Amino acid sequence: MSSNKAGGTSSGPSPVFSSLSPTAFDSLLQANAKAAEIWMQSWSRLAGESVGFLSRRWKQDLDLMEKIRACKTPLELLQLQSDFMQRALADYMREAGSLAKIETDASLSEIEALDEGVREACEPGKTKAAE
Repeated sequence: MSSNKAGGTSSGPSPVFSSLSPTAFDSLLQANAKAAEIWMQSWSRLAGESVGFLSRRWKQDLDLMEKIRACKTPLELLQLQSDFMQRALADYMREAGSLAKIETDASLSEIEALDEGVREACEPGKTKAAE
């Protein structure tokens, strides 16, 4: 065993990785790179979706202020607030579903990319024992 800079010991490369050929290890690296790319794209989509949603909601909030100023009776104000809250709740629920779908789709794609890399790495002939 060798000691590392942190004072601990290491026994060398993981037995799983040491049994892989360079081609198999490359398959795993490519799969990880693809999964990372999918993850970054999903964060970009999540950010874009969130900004769009917040922009639309902010406009509705500003429109509400104009409508409140135009109210003539307390009953009209209460109805306006009730309608606004119902729409806002529906919008937030719909947005939560949209964000969840984006992240679920991305997660599934990441898992598929990693799974594909592992399957490629485990193909016959890609371990050192097969060489």
